[in-house]
Amino acid sequence: MARFASIVAKSPLIQLDRKFDYLVPEDLEDHIALGQLVSFPFGRTKKPQEGYVVELMDASDYATSKLLAIKDSSCLLTPQLADFTRAVADRQCVALGEILAVAIPDHMPTIELLEPISYRAISSTPAFKLDAPLTNRSAVLSSGKPLVVEEKLFADWAVLLVEAALERHAARQSSIIVVPERSDIDAITDYCKHLGVSDQCAVLLPNQKRSTKFQLHHQISQSEVSIVIGTRSAIYSPCQNLGLIGLHDDADDNLRDQGSPFTTARDLALIRAGDSLQLVLTAPYRSTEVQRLVQLGYLSSHKIVQSPARISYTEPGLRMDQSAFQLIKDQLPIGPVLVLLPRKGDSAAAFCGGCGQKLACSCGGYFWQPDADHIQCRVCSKPFVSCTNCQSRNFKKGRTGSSRTVAELGKAFPNALISEATGSQKPSGLKNKNQIVVATPGSAPRLPGGYSGLLILDCDVWLARQSLNAQGIAIRDWQEAIELMQPNGRAVLSGLDSTLGKALSLGQLEALAATNLAEAKEMSLPPTVRICTLEAEPQTLNTALEAAKSEGAELLRLDAEGSRALIRFGYRQGPAVAKALRGVSVGTTARTVNNSKRRGLRVVMDDPDAL
Repeated sequence: MARFASIVAKSPLIQLDRKFDYLVPEDLEDHIALGQLVSFPFGRTKKPQEGYVVELMDASDYATSKLLAIKDSSCLLTPQLADFTRAVADRQCVALGEILAVAIPDHMPTIELLEPISYRAISSTPAFKLDAPLTNRSAVLSSGKPLVVEEKLFADWAVLLVEAALERHAARQSSIIVVPERSDIDAITDYCKHLGVSDQCAVLLPNQKRSTKFQLHHQISQSEVSIVIGTRSAIYSPCQNLGLIGLHDDADDNLRDQGSPFTTARDLALIRAGDSLQLVLTAPYRSTEVQRLVQLGYLSSHKIVQSPARISYTEPGLRMDQSAFQLIKDQLPIGPVLVLLPRKGDSAAAFCGGCGQKLACSCGGYFWQPDADHIQCRVCSKPFVSCTNCQSRNFKKGRTGSSRTVAELGKAFPNALISEATGSQKPSGLKNKNQIVVATPGSAPRLPGGYSGLLILDCDVWLARQSLNAQGIAIRDWQEAIELMQPNGRAVLSGLDSTLGKALSLGQLEALAATNLAEAKEMSLPPTVRICTLEAEPQTLNTALEAAKSEGAELLRLDAEGSRALIRFGYRQGPAVAKALRGVSVGTTARTVNNSKRRGLRVVMDDPDAL
């Protein structure tokens, strides 16, 4: 029987990121256990606080108050999950309580719990072929083509990840498979249904109800063996006997936290896998981050062996040249054709008809045309009245968006059904042939039979994106669309220069990633180094900069007000820099920015928007 317990609080305040010792009341001594959710008094506040038991002791020099109650008798925070979340909090320089809020769903005592997954033996024969067997840490380049399994089409990467999980399942080990979005979850669960193994899986969908998340978390924690499939938060699943972590599409923006703690699923997978778990990363492209790990020898490189996808390109010139029209004409009778372009709306920008300048709003945003009848600001949605420079009321359209492309294709192919797919608009009633789907990146629906053809327009717009990784983002978007085609489908990239066009048509994705990595290394840019954005009051920021510099960090940029800075450091220096910044952050108080409270020191590790 333990008389004392150490508790970590469920609080995002880094000042409270430490253990607190409490006395265990006599009536709880026989029931208290590690990982339980408990309530306890704290300071002068009358409201009970909540936290997790991380240590049980027979003696303590600090405990003076008693625990109030055990809120959940289950072990919600397993020792393995506690170590993992602690490592993430230290790396990102945030409180452990902030990570636990993401990792463990809210307690819901009135919800009926699910039964644990009942293990049953499963035999399966791999339906894919690799150029070499997987190692303990593998990066797999998918073929960009679906696999035909018993006359049904499945994404080859989904087949590989499920088969790898079933291999671990046979050894009575659990697996976690992390993907960016719902359509990717469907690709995996479709293959699981085909194999008849859905009863061995726990599926964590985006935007699930709180009660469902609570039920699944408990079910996973109580199951001896499970296969967990979900989006980025699935990486925190409390699996027993964990043996495999699989991650697909590592560079997708959906796998990155848009707010604190600013983690990426790739980094989380690397931390949790460590040296003890098998790690498999799949993608139809090779990101520079993964290529760096391959060249360091940390990951082994593999390919799914299939005949290459049929990809051609045309040199820059007309937006839709003869090859583009011929592709649509030839493939429409065979099946649906996908047209991919980077921007939605009628026109991506608008220009003044008088002075010719790009139309800007008084709020600082730019005007665009979401449809043929309206022109409005992208930021505040204010309608256009006149040019702020010359007061002209006339305007000219900019580059064509998805809505105007639908209208143009409707004139060229009057007998075809044309649908538009964007982030806010999903087509329905799709046909098996004689249909064109115009889509923006990530919005194209995955069809059971695939697309017979793919036309990618405005390649120069992708490559002109204001990002150091513009080419990597473009290749990712294009390859993800290519893998939606039928096995014998054809793809045309319109308006692409021969250097990049030849590499893509020949499948030289690893060489492209290696070239991009070499350029980043030459300029000392991520991912060959790490960066961090700091925001604070000038005095606090100076203290943080001095602390970071003492551990080897280098100042890259400091704004005029002295409240925002960008630093750079090596991977080996990362833990020491994070520890130094944490020490400064603990001693700060909240600051007021635009009438709202902000952290005294805001730390954004590996900030993708900083450069």
